[in-house]
Amino acid sequence: MSRNLFKSRLLLMVLIGFSLLVISSCAAPAYYMGADEAVFEDADYVPAPEERAAMEATDTDYKTYTNGEVAGERHVRHVIRNGSIELTVSDTREKIRDIHNIAEEAGGVISNSNIYEMREGQYGANLTLRIPENNFSRVMNELETLGKARNIQTGSDDVTMQYVDLESRLNNQKAQEERLIEILEMAETVEDVLEIERELYRVRGEIESMTAQLNHLDDLVSLATIHVNLREEAIPTGELTTGPFEGLWSRIVQTFTGSINFILNATSIVIIALTALLPVLFILAVITFLTVIVVRKLSKRKRANVSQSLEKEDSKSQT
Repeated sequence: MSRNLFKSRLLLMVLIGFSLLVISSCAAPAYYMGADEAVFEDADYVPAPEERAAMEATDTDYKTYTNGEVAGERHVRHVIRNGSIELTVSDTREKIRDIHNIAEEAGGVISNSNIYEMREGQYGANLTLRIPENNFSRVMNELETLGKARNIQTGSDDVTMQYVDLESRLNNQKAQEERLIEILEMAETVEDVLEIERELYRVRGEIESMTAQLNHLDDLVSLATIHVNLREEAIPTGELTTGPFEGLWSRIVQTFTGSINFILNATSIVIIALTALLPVLFILAVITFLTVIVVRKLSKRKRANVSQSLEKEDSKSQT
């Protein structure tokens, strides 16, 4: 009897709790965010923008979603754009000047250039352009008009998550730095001061490293990179051209000047070598001089002894 009564009371309590849960969920002002504005379950009430801002400011549980992201927590996309293009041109140097003008008009620069000779009178070049991101497409289109374009490539790398993560960790390190400075001011022993300073040195090193990484990402995002490869058209074998004679006088002068410089360099090396050997030559000269003197004295003494012995023999023979 008592068991049945307990079961009936328990069932009644469960039903009452479930009813209260259903009632509270129906009464709650649930809302959802569509493409442009929030749509509430209560279709008769849509808050004005001012009311919505006030609710967001006062109620931490009130969240408005736009394109799947929480308002106030959205981040600007950080995308690195890059491209490459190969051009066959009639005159490499002339097209380099044109590319320089295109980059300058777009607010960019040629960060790297390399001009080389493929064969006699035929040149090629590799250029690296840094262009503001908003002018990337326009510059690529203008480059295509400079010659016969081939192997055109464009790409992008979204580094938003990397940027946000790095920025968040940087802010955490800065907060930790401020906290360590506060603790350092309260330190009483030398050991505590040294330990806190070591940790502060480590944190500041992390801050400098992360700041450099953020600056590098900002540079890559703000300025797109374009690699340009220029190849000069081959001279047809059936046509005469004065290309090999272009700049002939300057090449002659350059070769002659190079020969003169080689001779002067060789002469200077010989003079320097002789100057470096002067102490050694002086010592050798002294040794040679002393050796000659000693040899001469010994030879004189030997000749004197020989003459004396001869005189003695002559005197003996006479007696």
